[in-house]
Amino acid sequence: MKILLTLVCLLTAGTGRLWAQNAGDFGAGLILGNPTGATAKLWLDGSHALDAGLGFDSDVLIYGDYLWHSLRVFPQPTEGKLPVYLGLGAQIGDSQHDNNFGLRAVAGVAYLFPRNPLEIFFELVPVLHFSHDDHHYHDNRTDLNAGLGLRYYFTW
Repeated sequence: MKILLTLVCLLTAGTGRLWAQNAGDFGAGLILGNPTGATAKLWLDGSHALDAGLGFDSDVLIYGDYLWHSLRVFPQPTEGKLPVYLGLGAQIGDSQHDNNFGLRAVAGVAYLFPRNPLEIFFELVPVLHFSHDDHHYHDNRTDLNAGLGLRYYFTW
């Protein structure tokens, strides 16, 4: 953990422009929680983005969300940005011959570093699952997923 914190501190010590939140900005990284895995985000404009991920918990799943961001919820720091975001999406997973489709509602907060292409985020994601196997449909169920993640934004 000390190594990760040291790495983040070193990366944030540079200089440059504010990263992300421009149309076409693309970030990729890791999310820890439920699910744990890879995550990516593509900004459509200054307040809308698409995110997707490949995660692992008790099964393998793929998810995608459409996100709306606002800078008006929290007071903004003197450097960087602190957007709150909401979103809707879907996920599909496979676990021991069961197919699992779910609808996602995302609520999160992020910090976009002022001089480095990094974003740290935390999100809560209620999921309504619709699952079935080859023999019959199962009852629907809900889960509350949560994740803490880090994305690096690539420059083109």
